[in-house]
Amino acid sequence: MGAFQDRTTAIYLAIWMVMNIATVILNKYLFQELHFNYPISLTIVHMVTCSVGSFLVLRTFNITPLQPVPLPDIGMRILPLAVLFCSNIVLGNVSLRWVPVSFMQTVKSSVPAFTVILQVLIFRKSFSRDTYLSVIPIVGGVVIASYTEANFNAMGFWSALVASIITALLAIVTSLLLTQKLDAINLLYYMAPLSATMLVPFAHHLEWHDMTTKWEHYGQMQAAFILVISGCIAFLLNVTTFLVIRKTSALTYTVAGNFKVVFSIATSVAIFKNEIGIFNMVGCIVALLGVMWYNHIKLVESQQKQPAPVEKV
Repeated sequence: MGAFQDRTTAIYLAIWMVMNIATVILNKYLFQELHFNYPISLTIVHMVTCSVGSFLVLRTFNITPLQPVPLPDIGMRILPLAVLFCSNIVLGNVSLRWVPVSFMQTVKSSVPAFTVILQVLIFRKSFSRDTYLSVIPIVGGVVIASYTEANFNAMGFWSALVASIITALLAIVTSLLLTQKLDAINLLYYMAPLSATMLVPFAHHLEWHDMTTKWEHYGQMQAAFILVISGCIAFLLNVTTFLVIRKTSALTYTVAGNFKVVFSIATSVAIFKNEIGIFNMVGCIVALLGVMWYNHIKLVESQQKQPAPVEKV
């Protein structure tokens, strides 16, 4: 039984890793190779696909139980999270349109730094000395990578940076607003339809006229096929994230997350052949080492807070 569970966990982790990398690479392919330059519309496709997928998982096939949320809580608690959730994804896609995956991933590694900064500035929370020290290589690495990035673009950089701030804010706000514990699939079930609905007016105003006039340029069926595949992979990513969190330990998930970033960068460089200088690579490595240090500190602190097991007499 133990060996079977280990193999199952390894399979979940492998699929989760592949889904993470595939989502980023496919989105970049749409922007760079097909010139489908509509990040809001791409996000809507993802949200609609995730809405349908989560409905099938929870309502049709009953793979995991649906957790009912009262209507007032949807408006007061889920809606603010949905705003942050879709803003984060849109900005990530905007960044991918303008800069290489490697640079975007490096900038987004600044999330732990912003998590600390926001909690200190807004909530007056204090952290251990090691936590503050771990922020230094994260920030320093991002600065080095940004300053030496051969394909630097201001829009791509600021979109990734603001997305990092929103990601940190989303994690903080989620812990404050969600009094009811929702797993990833249930949270997606409530947030994805709200996110898609909120984005429609922006896409209609900013993208749809241009997209419809240029649709033939994208190879119509090819672009539509890749959009649908990208949406399905985005949903599968959420499902596998749910499974990995449920089936593995916090340590395994944290280590896998660190390797995921490394593999994403390596895969994108191999596919898109974007230029990476020596100092750019050094900045990326320094930032990732800072993230690993920060994650290790948080993991140790969370384990120390857990109550010791009671010995049976």
